[in-house]
Amino acid sequence: MKKLQLALVATMLAGSVSAAVAQDAQPQGGQRPGGGGRMMAALMQGITLTAEQQTKFDAIAKQYADARQTMMQDQSLDQDGRRAKMREAMAKQSDEIKALLNDEQKKVFEKNQADMRSRMQQGGGRPPQSGAGIRNRE
Repeated sequence: MKKLQLALVATMLAGSVSAAVAQDAQPQGGQRPGGGGRMMAALMQGITLTAEQQTKFDAIAKQYADARQTMMQDQSLDQDGRRAKMREAMAKQSDEIKALLNDEQKKVFEKNQADMRSRMQQGGGRPPQSGAGIRNRE
């Protein structure tokens, strides 16, 4: 069950990264189309990216969203195989995101990851909808 939850987090993470961070970086604008972004918003809560970081972040998000799409369509793997590949991709994406963050941002990101893991172990998994710092404009 825990593995399934991690796979779901990975899927949601990569698909919603760009939209959630764009909301944080551009608070006066609307939400980009294409995702709820709550998972990534929870991971990026309290982190403001510079323009250079945002550009790199968007590239990482697109790369892993494309890879995830390919994995989901790969019929040569069974469900466990796809899940394992998704977990691996999620870990790599997380590492790449952390590599572009400064030390202070990394601490916040890692705390947010730990909080999410804790919620998942308790059977929750979904980030709070009304948490401070999460902007939801629809």
